[in-house]
Amino acid sequence: MASIANASDYDDRIIAIVNDKVILKSEVQNIIDNLSPEIITKEYSMLSDQEIINKALQNLVETSLLIQAADRFGIRISDIALESELQRIASSQNLSINDFRKTIIDQGGNYSKFINDLREKMTIETLFVSQFYSRMNVTEEEVENFIKREDINQYGNIEYDLIEFVIEDEQKQLAPEIIGDVYQSILEQGFNNTKVKYDNLNIKIKNIGLIEQDKLPSVFLRALRGNLNDKFTELITSSKGYHVLNVVDLINKTSSIVNEYKVRHILLEPNVMTDSEEINKKLLDMKNQIKNLDDFILFAKKFSDDKGSGYKGGDLGYQRPKALVKEFADVMKNMPLKKISDPFQTRFGWHILYVENVRSIDDTKSLVRKNIANIIRSNKAKAERDDWVAKLKEQAYIEIKEF
Repeated sequence: MASIANASDYDDRIIAIVNDKVILKSEVQNIIDNLSPEIITKEYSMLSDQEIINKALQNLVETSLLIQAADRFGIRISDIALESELQRIASSQNLSINDFRKTIIDQGGNYSKFINDLREKMTIETLFVSQFYSRMNVTEEEVENFIKREDINQYGNIEYDLIEFVIEDEQKQLAPEIIGDVYQSILEQGFNNTKVKYDNLNIKIKNIGLIEQDKLPSVFLRALRGNLNDKFTELITSSKGYHVLNVVDLINKTSSIVNEYKVRHILLEPNVMTDSEEINKKLLDMKNQIKNLDDFILFAKKFSDDKGSGYKGGDLGYQRPKALVKEFADVMKNMPLKKISDPFQTRFGWHILYVENVRSIDDTKSLVRKNIANIIRSNKAKAERDDWVAKLKEQAYIEIKEF
């Protein structure tokens, strides 16, 4: 946009005044000339020439008002943020930034205008996020109501490939301790070895194969939707006895299976008296002295600078890689179970870690609910945003001239 003071520098006729900014006729014409076929079909195909001009002009008026509002809120898009977004756009087309720039110019576009338009777009998006979207709260009740109203399946369209392990005990005569031992054996040795080990029990292994979720008993579905221990469900109790399902595979385009790691660590932070080399040596000495999990717990309680986990023996609970700094997550994902890592560094200091267990979680439900919450939040933000933009227009000085 040009300021009124500089309007005489342009050969273009001023077509609109928005507070202390102007919109030129060439800007309106440029908007119309560069409408994409998709936008023309969706928004402009049924309009007359004058209605097309009016719509393009109103879009420019609104953009001017929003840029002015962003300026009042002190919103600025840094060159680094702009460069990053430009890189993202270019990469999405498998181009370098230089090649992307050349493509725009070769197609008759104005690269400087493209950059300016991109900065304005990012500015307006930042304005909306900061003033509306980030302040919209969504309750669990709202999510539940949306799911019921729209009849949404939270778990996706899943087809499971299953093997079933059954301990037949209709009378429930087996002691809970025996059932617990059998389940632990399954986790450690698998179905077949466990059946051999407990050949005194009436155990059957059945290959269910591929089966759609809506054909499974509800008690199986609840277990499959719960926590999995290395692809084994928790123990399932039925009128027939006790069951464990092994999830060989599942087919679900909307599914989101994530690994969670039960991990402990010991952290040592550098200070003016101790450099990184000394800390590395201390942690190596600890690693060599630690013989088992109990030792690790004692060393963490005594030496870890992470007091939050230190008093719990370094226990961080079950963690997802995305929730942790990359260096820590990379070591955690690649560590064999029940082994101690070599010392490694993150921005928090130096660590050794111990992975106790890994479990696979079907996070589809959480992902679906998160997406629904985002939809609700967006709708709320849009309603407030539209009201706010309408008030901006009411309070602004806007003069529209003949095109």
